[in-house]
Amino acid sequence: MNENYKYLSDEHADYIKNLIKKVADKDKNYEIFGASTHKYHLNETVSLEWVREFEKKYQVELPEEYVFFITKVGNGGPDPFYGIIPLSLEEKEYKGCYKNLSKPSIYDDNYLQYYEKCVAFSEKEYSEEGSLEDEVRNIENDNNIEDNEQAIYEEQNQIFSELEDGVLNLNTHGSLLILNGSRKGEIAYMDYCALEVDIPPRLINMTFLEWYQNFFEEVLAGYDTYGYGYYMLGNENELMEKYTNADLETKSNIISTFFKFKSIDKKALSFLCHFDGIENVRRLQLILKFDVKKGLEFFEYFFNGNREQMKIAVEACLSMPKVYRQSYYDKMLHFIYGDYGNFNDDLKTTAFLFIRDTKTLSAGDLFAFLKNKENSESIRKTCMYAIGAAKDKHKFVDTFVEILNTIDSEKILLEMTVTLSNVQSEKIAWTYKKLIPKYQNSDNFLIVKNMEYYLKRLKDREQYAFKSFKK
Repeated sequence: MNENYKYLSDEHADYIKNLIKKVADKDKNYEIFGASTHKYHLNETVSLEWVREFEKKYQVELPEEYVFFITKVGNGGPDPFYGIIPLSLEEKEYKGCYKNLSKPSIYDDNYLQYYEKCVAFSEKEYSEEGSLEDEVRNIENDNNIEDNEQAIYEEQNQIFSELEDGVLNLNTHGSLLILNGSRKGEIAYMDYCALEVDIPPRLINMTFLEWYQNFFEEVLAGYDTYGYGYYMLGNENELMEKYTNADLETKSNIISTFFKFKSIDKKALSFLCHFDGIENVRRLQLILKFDVKKGLEFFEYFFNGNREQMKIAVEACLSMPKVYRQSYYDKMLHFIYGDYGNFNDDLKTTAFLFIRDTKTLSAGDLFAFLKNKENSESIRKTCMYAIGAAKDKHKFVDTFVEILNTIDSEKILLEMTVTLSNVQSEKIAWTYKKLIPKYQNSDNFLIVKNMEYYLKRLKDREQYAFKSFKK
């Protein structure tokens, strides 16, 4: 923190407000994430007496830094996301928001044990699915199924309820202020968009003011703050100094943190080029970002190396600027078809996304992969998605018709209707007319809907062309 003021003083409050003003002046068009919502507006502060009334009402003692913020800076205002929600004493407006404030928080020094509990529950839940034989036996005893599902549901609800005990939800993006325990006053991140039992909130090891103040300081330093809270604080030199004696997890975080920089100097680039086995994929992604020429040299080295090195190259390949991807089109095709060995579907998905953005992508190069039913359904669906970007797909109408008549997967078929949406053909239309009754009762209702929409658009085009011809 800046040393030109006393911690939690009026001067400290002025410093924070001035930081916000500087960022607002810099971001006049609200390009920073969340800015168009909060617009850098600070709410009026509240009195210390008001705070004590709130604490008494909800039987909680708010962290000192947060009290400082709402009494000297603003009761709500801009933050790294959509803005801090103001505290309120009006029950009708915020009924239920503060009901768990006084409960013991799970966010303490033993939080890792709680995380392991979540993972164990998730594994247990998946194991309950059982085999087909188990399902048949369970069908014979509906009561056992209902009792088992109810037990799992109640245990899951208990785990979820504990996530919000003893914390104040600061914003609509899941930033939690821990209100009690050994981590009182720190911030945790809850991902409400992907809330899963085995992905509990993340401790970011920052107090409220460290989290709040450093955000605006990092913006002014010119760093990318989109992943703020997940990346470490500090500049390149500070991070490199920490790396030498850091543990494995911290070293990994340091490498990931380099993504926040928009440019780096030669010393930092040299640091990233030292592939020591820690986050080699991210190192290659970063080098491609900061020095394309050097990044391409390393990419070539890894892609032509052994199996593990090739995996590194493919995992990092989407960081390669699209203008350079064409020269790897044939090699990525060989990778997809297994000419370099068998790799998992995740890597092949990445390879498909890579070639999808190449200029000479041909649908004809991918049909053999799509037709091979030894390939999994998910990766063949990705293959169809890649075919959708091929500029020459209209040349393969007969092949598409053949696949439509022999398709073994509704998921692939649905993706295919999207791929063919802008391929005008009477043959495809005729095939759709034949297939619509077959899929009329499918759970994938979009299959028929897409086919019917295709037929309607084709008919509209023909009518338009006829009218134009008559004129």
